[in-house]
Amino acid sequence: MSLYFDEKNNIKPCWVTEEAEKAAQSFYVFGRTGRVDDRKSLKNSQLRKFYGEFKGLEAEITQAGDAADERFLSVLPRIKMAAAKVTYAKARGVVPDAFVSWLKKHTAAVNSVEDFRAFLLHFEAVVGYCYGINAKD
Repeated sequence: MSLYFDEKNNIKPCWVTEEAEKAAQSFYVFGRTGRVDDRKSLKNSQLRKFYGEFKGLEAEITQAGDAADERFLSVLPRIKMAAAKVTYAKARGVVPDAFVSWLKKHTAAVNSVEDFRAFLLHFEAVVGYCYGINAKD
């Protein structure tokens, strides 16, 4: 059973509501003034970079049409590679630990086209919540 689906193989709504909001909140540290501490929080540019990369992979899969499952298998290593990329971004100090943990957990859970599409839906919701928390940048 996939992380994202219920027993009837429907995406669990919590992945685009509570889980997405909780993830987004974990990416930010707030200073004494209640504002986001940019030095310790996820940068919107990094959020866009990772999300955009996954959307590009989604486009490759979608363009394959009836061969989407086959195309997914060739894209899967690049999905898994995101764990290494986010680790590198952490070493450069541009993403927080919470984002690293979150992205590694979710890329590890992607093992099919359906998983990937569910993850992208979750990621889209996370992006929305992130921009609600930290609209600047």
